[in-house]
Amino acid sequence: MNFFVRNPNSHNNRNPSKDSSRWSLSDEFNSRYDLQEFMGEGCFGTVHKVRSRIRNRTRGGLFSLKQNNSTYACKTIRRSKVEDIRMLKEECSNLEDVRGHPHLLDFEQTLEDDKEVHIISELLEGAELYDAIIELKKQRTYFTEEDSAWMVHNILDGLSYCHDVIGIVHRDLKASNFMFKRKVDIPRRGKHDKANKTRNHRNLRNIKIIDFGMSTKIDPHTGKVKGCMGTSYYVAPEVLTEDSYNSKCDVWSIGVITYLILSRQLPYQGKDEQETVRFLESAEKHQPTYDSMRWRTLDPQTVAFCKSLLQVDPSKRPTAREAMSHPWIVKHCGQPPPQRRRINMEHSIVVDKTAPLSLVMRDSLTFKTSCSWDSQRS
Repeated sequence: MNFFVRNPNSHNNRNPSKDSSRWSLSDEFNSRYDLQEFMGEGCFGTVHKVRSRIRNRTRGGLFSLKQNNSTYACKTIRRSKVEDIRMLKEECSNLEDVRGHPHLLDFEQTLEDDKEVHIISELLEGAELYDAIIELKKQRTYFTEEDSAWMVHNILDGLSYCHDVIGIVHRDLKASNFMFKRKVDIPRRGKHDKANKTRNHRNLRNIKIIDFGMSTKIDPHTGKVKGCMGTSYYVAPEVLTEDSYNSKCDVWSIGVITYLILSRQLPYQGKDEQETVRFLESAEKHQPTYDSMRWRTLDPQTVAFCKSLLQVDPSKRPTAREAMSHPWIVKHCGQPPPQRRRINMEHSIVVDKTAPLSLVMRDSLTFKTSCSWDSQRS
């Protein structure tokens, strides 16, 4: 049994086939991709590197196996572990909508069979932001303020595109949901390789938002979404209520990320996740501090930027686009470029909104026992 709904208005002719949808039946998965090395495993599936078997025709009419960007990442999810196929469908649909933006994961296609769903996307060879920060802690060093500003600037650029152009809220922005395109080297304390310094600056700034598993479309009439979803250390206070909320929940999460990038600490962290949630529920009484030696060495505008994003009242927070014009960002990155127009006009994956949700837990924030501040990193 297959669960896909194909858009009859799709005009995707890049890879002509019987099914023009980017969510397709996968009897021919092995004929399209060569499964290569294992890359990682999460709660719901595994990730492998795959190489496309599809050959390109050269100008002379011959086929060539040498092609650019022929290696991808493949996330394979067992159907038996999918609690709600519609959520998975919405994730892939949203990934298709944002494809083409330089700071958002570039989606290729989704293939399915009776037992598994395979999500094919670009291959990111760098580490997660989570792992980079862990390495910084080990080396007792920090990202430079300029690199930090550029990372946040580029994240905001991708987020602004999601919110303002596509109409999507991510809802799970955490350190493990950002990856670098290329390998990032964290130098040992006191050791600096000048030859790698420039490349490292460039690689740090080539950061991407990944994992749209909790993303959802913004209601065009209200401008809001519903559902208590996210990861406790990064979730905005308004998400913990039963009320609807807008895209500024993501802006709060970027405030948390910025605080973490700059200080290697989280602004809201109790002894466990439950206590952290209690802090967030009364966030006005538990404001983050900026009195450590690290914060005293930073530009005062840095503190002002974090405070502006971590305002408890969402109406007082800037939008992602407005945050790009903050003096701290402008100082290091210049004035923000004009908002990008929609990049990918194709849309072939359609979510069947009439299908019943198979699990009501979608509207509750669940916690996993973990000693990690990125407890749901998988």
